[in-house]
Amino acid sequence: MTPGLRYLACLRLSADSDGSTSIEWQRGVIRHHVASPLLSGLLVGEAEDADVSGSLSPFKRPMLGKWLTSRADEFDVIIAARMDRLTRRSMHFNELLEWAQENGKFIVCVEEGFDLSTPQGKMMARMTAVFAEAELDAIQARILNGVQSRLENRSWLVGAPPTGYRIKSVEGGKRKVLEIDQDFHPYVKEIFSRVREGQSTHRISRDFNSRGVLTWGDHLRKLKGEETQGTQWQSTIINKFIRSSWVPGVYTYRGEAVLDDQGEPVILPEESLASMDEWAELVDKIKPAPKANAGGSRVGAKSLLASIARCGSCGAPVASLLATGHTRKDGTKMPGHRYYRCSNKFKGGACTDGVYVRADALDAAVDRVIRESVGTWEVYERAGVGPSQAKELQSARQRLERLEADFLAGEYDGEGQGESYRRMHKSLSVKVALLFRQEEERVGPALKSTGKKYGDVWGVKDREDRREFLRSYGVRVWAWRNGESGTDPGIVLDLGDIQALAQELSLACPGEFGMARMVVGLNVSEEYRQKALGFAKN
Repeated sequence: MTPGLRYLACLRLSADSDGSTSIEWQRGVIRHHVASPLLSGLLVGEAEDADVSGSLSPFKRPMLGKWLTSRADEFDVIIAARMDRLTRRSMHFNELLEWAQENGKFIVCVEEGFDLSTPQGKMMARMTAVFAEAELDAIQARILNGVQSRLENRSWLVGAPPTGYRIKSVEGGKRKVLEIDQDFHPYVKEIFSRVREGQSTHRISRDFNSRGVLTWGDHLRKLKGEETQGTQWQSTIINKFIRSSWVPGVYTYRGEAVLDDQGEPVILPEESLASMDEWAELVDKIKPAPKANAGGSRVGAKSLLASIARCGSCGAPVASLLATGHTRKDGTKMPGHRYYRCSNKFKGGACTDGVYVRADALDAAVDRVIRESVGTWEVYERAGVGPSQAKELQSARQRLERLEADFLAGEYDGEGQGESYRRMHKSLSVKVALLFRQEEERVGPALKSTGKKYGDVWGVKDREDRREFLRSYGVRVWAWRNGESGTDPGIVLDLGDIQALAQELSLACPGEFGMARMVVGLNVSEEYRQKALGFAKN
C-alpha cells in the first residue's frame, strides 16, 4: 500500500456490548494499523455506526453512507478492523468493492490482511464475505428460534409500547399483548384523516402544538404519573410515526419484517392502527412532492401564486409584494394590499403591459377555475405497493441456492445443525415467496377511486398546502391585468399533470372547460389562450 494515504475508519456494532468487537477495540486496531511506519497514513475521519445491523448495505448506513455518497473525495482508503464490520452480506460487499474500483479507492480489513489490489486478495475477500453472510443467517436463526413461540401467540416481547399502543396483561399476568391506546387513538385517527385529505404534516404539527396535544413521549410520562417535558410536535415526528411498521402492527427484527410460515408479516397487536393497504396509502401521501420547476425560488406562505403564476404579456414570473397602506383624512388607517406584478417590467425589462393585479382577486379567480374544472373530477390513485424488490429478491434467491448447495455438500451434518438449516431454509423460502408476490403486484398496480373529488381535496387545504398542490401537479397560470371584461383580471391555467391523469382515466372535463390540453381560461379571448400555449412550449 502506498504510504501517506488518507484513511476513513469504518466502525460498526449491532449492540455496544461485546468487548471483542467494541467500537473502542475497532478504533484501536485501525489507528495502530494506519500509524505503522510502513503506511504513515492520515486518518481523516470515522464513520461510526452503532446499533446498525451487518445486513444493512454500507451505502444505507447512517454515517458510512454519507461518506460514500457525498464525501468520497476526502479519503483514499476505507479501513475496518474486520470484514464483518464492513458488511455481512456478500452482495453488499461486491457492490462496495465495485464502487471502490470505479472511484479509485482501496479497502483494508486489518485482521484478515486483505490486499484488494490483487486478484487473489479480491477472491479471498469475497469468500470471507460469503462466510460472514452465512454466520449472520445462523445468528438470526438462533435469535428467532428463541422468540418464535412468543411471536406465534402474538405476545409482546420487551420494552416500551410503540406509538399508539399500550401493553395489556392476559392469562393472569403470564402473557402481555399490545392493544390500541384508546386515550391517544383520537389523535392517531386525526393524523391519518388529515394526511389522507392532503394536509401537510407541518400544518398538523403546528395545529397540535397550538392545541396543547401531548406527544407520545409526554403521553406515556403522564400515564406513569411523571412530569411531562413539553416536547413539541414536529413534522418529522409525524412522518416517522406514519412510516413505522407498527402502524399495521408488523413485527421487525433489525429492520426486516419477520415472516410466518405462509410468508406473511407477523402482526403482533390484537388490532392494528391501520391495515397494510391503508398504511401503504398513508406512506405514499407523505412522500416529498416533485418540484415542478427545479430552478424555482422558495416563497413564503403569504402568496398563493408566487413562483407559479406568470405574466400573460411576456411570460415572465410574477413577484408578490405588499403595498403600504394609507391614512384617510378622518385619520382612519387603511391597510395595504398584496399585489402580483410582472418581474420583467418591474426590473426595467421590455414588457410594457406587465400584469399588476390584487393578489386576492387573482387567487379568487384561480380558486374558482379549480373548483369549476378539475374540482368536479373524482380522485383516483394508483394502488402502489412500494419500491421495486427485484434486487432483494435476486439476493434472497442466491442465498437460498447457496444454503441448499452447502446442505447437499454435507456442511450441516454436525450435531444440532440440521435444525439450524431447516430454520434458515424456511425463513429464506418464505421471504423469496413474499418478495416474488410483491414484485408481481408492483408491475401493474390498479387504479382505485378514493371516493373524493379534487374540489373536496382543494377545499380543506390552507394557502401553503394549496400552493404545494399546484406546484406538485405542475399547474401553470398566466395572468393579465385586464381580461375581456376590461376590468377583472384574465387568467389561463394549464392543469399540468392532472391532465395526464384525466386522459389516462378517459375522463371528460365537463362543460365549457373540455379542451384537448386541459387548458382552462377565465375572462380571456382565444388570442390569450393561444399566447399562453406558446409560452408553455418555450
